[in-house]
Amino acid sequence: MINRASLQAAFDLLDLLKSKGIEAIIAGGCARDIFFGVKPKDIDIIVVDTEMDVVEAILAEANVAAVGFHLYRGETTSDRIIGGFKLVGAEIDVVLYSCNTVSEAIDAFDFNLNQFAIVDTRHGIDGAFVRFVGKHHWGQLVAVREDASPSRKGRMWDKYIDLIPRRATGELINEAPVGGDDGPF
Repeated sequence: MINRASLQAAFDLLDLLKSKGIEAIIAGGCARDIFFGVKPKDIDIIVVDTEMDVVEAILAEANVAAVGFHLYRGETTSDRIIGGFKLVGAEIDVVLYSCNTVSEAIDAFDFNLNQFAIVDTRHGIDGAFVRFVGKHHWGQLVAVREDASPSRKGRMWDKYIDLIPRRATGELINEAPVGGDDGPF
């Protein structure tokens, strides 16, 4: 389970990556869970338009212990994940996508329920927001890609059933605070 210190560590790492010219964003399940008022179990920092060795060097220079992983699922993957790094002692992953922009990476997520991102992180936890950035409103579960396995579809349906009652599905608001008086952190 993620606490405020873990989230701050992810914000700090995100700032470091951006300061080195890397396009990155916190997106996916962590952002989604915060939007619905649930404490996330881990944090994914999405990184695009760079190579594994570049990110590895940045982590090493900052004395961040991490274990690299590569995905080998044939020639191509429709979600476009190359691999990434699991931080040692923290529930934070840096995930590399073969995309030119973070928007392109988020568009490649398998379900609309995962198309949330934390924005305005430069303002800190209390000034950051979660924003839904998908094309299909989160009030209805939509497979953005058709290649999800039956077990993945089942897990996403279970997640949808758990989360949706926490918000009014017809609401037009697609943004929620991360911290402060109205956010979970």
